[in-house]
Amino acid sequence: MYTVTSKTKRETSVFLKCDCGCSMFVVEKTVWDDGDTTYNISVQDSRYDHNYTTIWGRIKTAFTILFGKPVYYSDVYIGDPEKFHNFVAQLNDLCAEDKEADHSS
Repeated sequence: MYTVTSKTKRETSVFLKCDCGCSMFVVEKTVWDDGDTTYNISVQDSRYDHNYTTIWGRIKTAFTILFGKPVYYSDVYIGDPEKFHNFVAQLNDLCAEDKEADHSS
């Protein structure tokens, strides 16, 4: 878990890298000074092993979208169950902060 605090907000991120290192699953929680809490969930991709950066790769992706087929920009493969369970535990810790805040107010 990674936390950054600034003058207007506190951001906490939990991330899980793909076993091959090409992408990661990221959950970001932001607690603003006014008390609002927001979440952002993303899959971040280094794209070093994909064919998205060439013209031909972009054209193929466009045709796939035009014909209504699913496009998978990235995925996160985790082969180690313990690594995944640790990520879930970190997500639960991130949510526990909200529950504690609800009970204290």
